[in-house]
Amino acid sequence: MRAEAPITLTRLCSERKLLGLGRRGGPGLMFTPVRFPYKPRPHQIEVAEAIAKELRRGNVILEAPTGFGKTSVVIYALIPFLRRGVKVVWAVRTGSETDRPVEEFKVFRERVGLELLAMSFRGKRDMCLLAKEFGEPLDYLEVSYICSRQRSRCPYYRRLRRGVDVELLLERGPLTYGEVFEAAAEMRVCPYFLQRELLRRADVVSLSYNYVVNPSLGWSLRSIFPFHRSILVVDEAHNLQGLNLGGDTITEGTLRRARAEAAELGDGEVESLVEHVERKAVEMFASLGEDDAEAFEPEELLPPSPELLLEEALRAGQAIREARFREGRRPRSSLYHFARFFGRALALSGVRGVALIAEKLGGRLHLSIWDMRAAEAFSEVWSSFKRVILMSGTLSPVEAFAETVGLSSYYSISVPSPYGRENAAVYLVRDLTTRGEELSEEMARRYVDAIARLLSRVERNAAVFTASYRVQEGLLRAGLRDAAEALGYEVFLERRGMSGLEAAEMLRAFKSLAGEGRGLLVGPMGGRFAEGADYPGEELMCVFLAGIPFEKPTAKTRLYVEYYQELYGEEKGRLYAYIYPALRRASQALGRALRSPSDKAVIVLGDYRYRSYMDLLPDYVRRLVEPVSHSDLNEVALPWESG
Repeated sequence: MRAEAPITLTRLCSERKLLGLGRRGGPGLMFTPVRFPYKPRPHQIEVAEAIAKELRRGNVILEAPTGFGKTSVVIYALIPFLRRGVKVVWAVRTGSETDRPVEEFKVFRERVGLELLAMSFRGKRDMCLLAKEFGEPLDYLEVSYICSRQRSRCPYYRRLRRGVDVELLLERGPLTYGEVFEAAAEMRVCPYFLQRELLRRADVVSLSYNYVVNPSLGWSLRSIFPFHRSILVVDEAHNLQGLNLGGDTITEGTLRRARAEAAELGDGEVESLVEHVERKAVEMFASLGEDDAEAFEPEELLPPSPELLLEEALRAGQAIREARFREGRRPRSSLYHFARFFGRALALSGVRGVALIAEKLGGRLHLSIWDMRAAEAFSEVWSSFKRVILMSGTLSPVEAFAETVGLSSYYSISVPSPYGRENAAVYLVRDLTTRGEELSEEMARRYVDAIARLLSRVERNAAVFTASYRVQEGLLRAGLRDAAEALGYEVFLERRGMSGLEAAEMLRAFKSLAGEGRGLLVGPMGGRFAEGADYPGEELMCVFLAGIPFEKPTAKTRLYVEYYQELYGEEKGRLYAYIYPALRRASQALGRALRSPSDKAVIVLGDYRYRSYMDLLPDYVRRLVEPVSHSDLNEVALPWESG
């Protein structure tokens, strides 16, 4: 079925009389008697009414700028459906983000009396009290292993099975992850299975994408929260295309530890198997440079007819996990991971849309199973729900986005940004670029000079978001840190492999400097700090984009583009796989500084090539952009000084 013609808010407003949006009785009375809990911003009520209307016919894609209030608008649109008993599954990128929509439901309850149970749902890794007793973070497989081995003897699970009174908990209304976990800990019952019991009573569940797109995780929820009678809301939906749905990764460290485990067991055949793979990997990939990638076939690393040996290695790894668990240690085995990885690699070898990739990242060799079949997988996911809402601030072009995530029938709403010259000064630097295989020393020095000029002018918390770690390292070698510190800035660097806790602490320290305006955040576009993080008010008032985040032209990039060209044709395939994702990452990064209509920021597009992609950037960038030389950046206009 062909998608309906996407609409912009201009068309939506032109239909206002036809849709009855101007009826007497106050905003929103047409489709719900519940008041909107905030003073409505421009277009919020119209968009909510349009979503509610179109959900009766089909799916919705909502593209709205940062600061629009997408979460509250979508909740408002869903109220008539929730009151008729329709459930809502709210999917977010990671488990740590599940509380955000729940907090918004709390606002609706407190301000307008909306009595619904919305709750966060987190995996066993976050919810298992037994796992917490190990004193260190465990991964999903380790916690699942502990749960399966100990459940019948687990005091927390057994106490829950004897029955607990959850009515007082339910009376609180919407429940965050922390509230459920703390209540379970106080009652000395299992938090994970307590939330499953609560889920039977819930109207809305907020969970990570994995529970929606991964059948092995989602099946356990469907029996207690029927997806087929639910509306699915996918937040920050621009992330969908890049999900590696069936992926896995091992490193040279995994191989080294697996060999040591086999030697400790005295299993010579399995040890020889791992040694063979380790030796072949070194021979094949010794010449890989940092961030380089090559494709390979599992048969190139494994000896002939390896299936029985891999099964033996898997059993040996399982025995190691069991022994460590009995000793009170983490039930982890690199040998188990090794055997599981290569077993899956053999099973997927030759499957269209799946590739095996060797990469050098952070100086270490990584071997990965890379599953590119997003559109094929998602089309089945969408059909398993009553309706679907996909929303983000960076989905353009919407038709291309919908095609790459397998949504064939939808109603599209695009909301214009509220930002003008009172909010933002936007500049395109015509003599800077990261184009080419490597960033030259001369260009790196020019970038550093440009950034230093900008920092000396703005004297506010700022961010330099780079096209890649490779570009970031080039700027640091050219003296970026020294130049910023000489101007009185404290520099915060995102690093490869940085833990979530370390990143959160760094972000907190950066934001604490907002009042003084002397923090400089440096990280790649698409990284932790350039997507998903909020910097309201004075926390971030200047963004410099160093380059365009096109993927490095490695074998991995080539395979991805070729796969998309097979699906969509040569021209569209390159756009869908290479151009559009890069410009969405850039749009996400520059949008960090404008989170509400009252925010003000200086935004610099530090690559002349952006002029060729203006139609893929936010509308306020197209309206406000001015071309400059890098030497002019110490004279930029400051929106916070205007008026």
